[in-house]
Amino acid sequence: MESIYKCPVCGHALSRIEKVLLCDNKHSYDIASQGYVNLILANQKKTQDPGDSKEMVAHRTAFLEQGHYDRLSDKLNEIVIGFIEKSTMDFNVLDLGCGEGYYSEKLQGFLGKKNPNPHVQLWGVDVSKSAIQRAAKRSQKIQFCVGNNYRLPYLDGSIDVAFSIFSPLDSKELMRVLKPDGKIIVVRPGANHLMELASLLYDKFELQGDSSNLPESLNRQPIDEGHVKYQIHLKSKAEISSLVGMTPYFWSLGEGKKALLAQKEELETTVDFQWFVFQK
Repeated sequence: MESIYKCPVCGHALSRIEKVLLCDNKHSYDIASQGYVNLILANQKKTQDPGDSKEMVAHRTAFLEQGHYDRLSDKLNEIVIGFIEKSTMDFNVLDLGCGEGYYSEKLQGFLGKKNPNPHVQLWGVDVSKSAIQRAAKRSQKIQFCVGNNYRLPYLDGSIDVAFSIFSPLDSKELMRVLKPDGKIIVVRPGANHLMELASLLYDKFELQGDSSNLPESLNRQPIDEGHVKYQIHLKSKAEISSLVGMTPYFWSLGEGKKALLAQKEELETTVDFQWFVFQK
């Protein structure tokens, strides 16, 4: 596999030599035993340990592994393979803000069964070291790294398709790393995402989504868009706790709301994802 990583210090290409990534200016980065590499510099971090905590990563992993968001994963896989089918060249797919690697791993498994182009490599980047450590344990085939979406550690024009599920984006960096005809798939919460859960926790439910919720940096017309919307049924306190623990609600709950949630044995709520495809 040819590396598309760039050195976060000087911007030169990084080559893999055994367990190290090295540029021609002799800047080196060790590849961890789990298979990931840390390519974020201290001055690129707002805190000592940025991104999702181990607790949030554990909650999200527990929730996603129950399959509640698999319809979104299926749609993502369908969109990505549609682009791969049109290419016979080496093809790089980047998961921006990949978290614990759930969607990347699902895509890798899907491509293993359906992929008409064997020269496909998946990459994942996240600012959370805890998330990347868990992601690297999921799959040794996917190249995961700790990095910043606003200073992506990839070479210019190296990515065919990137996708972002609820992660922050920077259009300048996206345009830099995408190939001339590269695509970016953006998933954002739709207007009714988790509305029943939000109504339970707050006196007034406020709409979260629709196209106006796209990052201002992506101020171009999508070439495709759609919704994935359905009901999920959480059948235990543990599932409810995992869902709340992986959302922004986790940080703003008072003791009264926590007590209310602790009493609930099950919950039905709407999941509403809005997706967009943009082309460079």
